[in-house]
This record gives sequence, structure tokens and C-alpha cells, in this order.
Amino acid sequence: MQQIMVAVTKLQGVFILAGGVFLYLSLGRLIPVKEKWYCRMAVYFGCWLMLSMIIFIGDWANLPPALGVFLLIVWQCCKGSRLKRLTVGFMLASVVFAFNGFHDNCLNYFLRELPDEIYFGGSLRFLLALFLYLWIRRRSPEPDFELSPTLWKLLLLLTLSPLGIELALVLLRSPFSGWDGGTILADTALFLLAFFAFVGLLWAMLVLDRQQQLEQEYALAQHYRKYYEALEQQQFEIRRLKHDLANHLQILRALPEVERNGYIDSMIENQAFSKVLAYCADSTVNAVLTAKENLMRQKGIRFYVKVEIGQELWMERADICALFANALDNAVEACEKLTEGQREISLEVRQGKGLLVVKTENSCLKIENGERGSLLKTTKKDTANHGFGLRSIREVVKKYGGHMEIDQAAGRFTLFLYLPQEKKRKDKEK
Repeated sequence: MQQIMVAVTKLQGVFILAGGVFLYLSLGRLIPVKEKWYCRMAVYFGCWLMLSMIIFIGDWANLPPALGVFLLIVWQCCKGSRLKRLTVGFMLASVVFAFNGFHDNCLNYFLRELPDEIYFGGSLRFLLALFLYLWIRRRSPEPDFELSPTLWKLLLLLTLSPLGIELALVLLRSPFSGWDGGTILADTALFLLAFFAFVGLLWAMLVLDRQQQLEQEYALAQHYRKYYEALEQQQFEIRRLKHDLANHLQILRALPEVERNGYIDSMIENQAFSKVLAYCADSTVNAVLTAKENLMRQKGIRFYVKVEIGQELWMERADICALFANALDNAVEACEKLTEGQREISLEVRQGKGLLVVKTENSCLKIENGERGSLLKTTKKDTANHGFGLRSIREVVKKYGGHMEIDQAAGRFTLFLYLPQEKKRKDKEK
């Protein structure tokens, strides 16, 4: 019998260790963990500690310290805004502690007649962690998703209600008060209410993230449409005026010299007569680069460009426009913060061996709120209408199965990405 109990204890320990892994993965899908190894170890330790913690009614020695340790680990070892770290930490810890409180008090009471060698308590904690991981994974949130501060404050405020129920059950009851039929049922109902309230809040957070993504995608789509329509209109005007060029020449021949000069000046000032440079074999890339080079010339930015595209790109016209326009718009915006002599942008594009490779570099000020590989936040106050540039580029890269990197060092900002042409071909074949 003793050997059986030892084996059961070891098996429960294995379940808790495995459950800690799934809880760690669940947290990593909600908020990114810092890459340093000791941060990852600390986060796993916090998840294991939280999952294995025994929560007895009237016991102050377990719940408050475990909650504080887990929140401190999330605060120090995870990325994201302060409100996000605090809210996600509270939600995940509270849903686990609510289950632990139900398990260690109510469920143990109902199953008190069951022999210890049959009842595997650790397996239920493991199943909780597995359920949370599979459920959050199915929702597929981006680890670096970020809600507005107002939404985070609202979710944090809503968290206080079920958390208050949980703390009142555990901390405001005497461990010697005992149970009767009515008390145990009331405790069971309150623990389950707190548990499902936290699950509902986690669900609401993921739904709000999805809704925010849809709103941003709509805003980006409108931005692409307007920009692409403007380019199309410019090209239409160029074709129309070229078609009418013979008529203009006849009019110029018939006009007196004074009026002729005024007519020529009015034609030169027309944007449709601006030169469309032939950088490569793709007409959309040519149109975007022409418009952006004119903009850079007006703002005193040196523009170095090398484009090796031998044929029309396989991508959708709107995606090509979004990719190159946003990359150069971001570079122009960064250069505008420098003195005119320091403004410099370079663009290098290559197509070959089934890949489209794009690299932009620009001079910039020191970036305070970004780091290698992450999406930088907009520095503009109007965050509802700005800050889409890098996110837009990432969406295009993701759509075509590519890879994107950003870096900032020594006053230079670099964006590097590549898109495989085979990805689009396979999608069309399906």
C-alpha cells in the first residue's frame, strides 16, 4: 500500500510539472515572455507554483504570497504595456486559484470517501492547464496584441468583482467554522462563479482583440484603397493628357507668344505631366516610387534606390502599393525629425530565385519604445489614424508567407523582408 501511495504521489508530481508547461504556453500566447533564459525559467516557475498551490479556506499562508509572486514574475519577465501585464496576470492567476479553491475544498469534501490511491488530484490541475492552452490556442491571439488603455482599465476593473469573491471565500472565513450541506453548496457555487467569470473575462479580452483587429484591417483597407485610387487617377490623367498632346500643340501654335508662355506654364504645373520614372518592370512599383521620390525631393531627403524587378510582380496591386508606400512613408516620417542635411533613405529591391527581397534604411532619431524584431508604436497623438505602417507591412508579409525583421542602431532604422513567390502559386493551385 505504501508503494502505491509513493507511486501516486510521484505521478501527481508529474501531472503538475506537465500542467505547468501548458500553463506557461497559455501565458505565452497572451503576452510575450522575454527571450532571456532566466526570464523563461522564472515564468515557468510562477506557472508551476500557481498550479500546484493548495488553497484552503481560512489559510492566509498560500494564496496572497503565491498571487504576489506570480504577478511580480509577469511584471518583470513579460513584455507589453503595464496595464496588459497587470490585467493578464490577474486574470490567469485568478482563474487557476478559483479552480484550486474549488478543488481543494469543495471537490475534496464531496470525494472524501474515495481512497487516496484512486483519486488523482494532480490530474485535474493538469486537465485545467491543458484546457486553457487548447482554448486560448484555438482563439489564436497574437502574443503582442495590445488593447487601448481604456479597455485594459475596464477589464482590470471587471476582474476585481470575481477576485473579491475568491479572496472573501478564502481569507474571510475561519478554517474551524466547519461545513454543513448548505455551506458547502454555497461555497461550491461561489468558487465556480468566480472561475467561469474569469474564463468569461479571458474570452472577452480575446473577442475585443479580434474586434480591434477587424477595425484596423478595415481602416488599412480604406487607406490602401484611397492611396491606390489616387495613383490610378494620376496614371489616368497622364494617359489622357498624352492622348490630347496633339491638340495642345495645335493650340500652342495658334496662340500669341504672351499667351503661349502662360499656357505652357499651366501645363507644366499640372501633376499629370510629372515624370513617371521607370525603376523596374512593375508599373505599380514605378508609380509608388515616382510619387515618393517627388515627396522626398520636396522635403530635402536624399533618396538612393536600386530595384531589380525583371517582370510584373505576382502580388495583388493593392498589396504592392501598401508594402512600398508604407515602408517609404515611415522612412520619410522618421527623416522629417532630423535636420535637412541628415535626411537619407535607401531602398534596395531584388527579385530572383522565387523570392522578392526588400530592404529599406533611413536615418532617424533614437527609438525609445521599440526593440529588435518588434513592431514600433506610433509617436503621433492621433493613434486611431496612425501607427498602421509597420502593422500593414507585417500583414502583407504574413499573407504571402514571408519574413520580416526590423532593427534600429546608431541612428539608422532598417526594415528587411522577403516574400516567397511559391507561396502564392500554391495558394492559387488549391
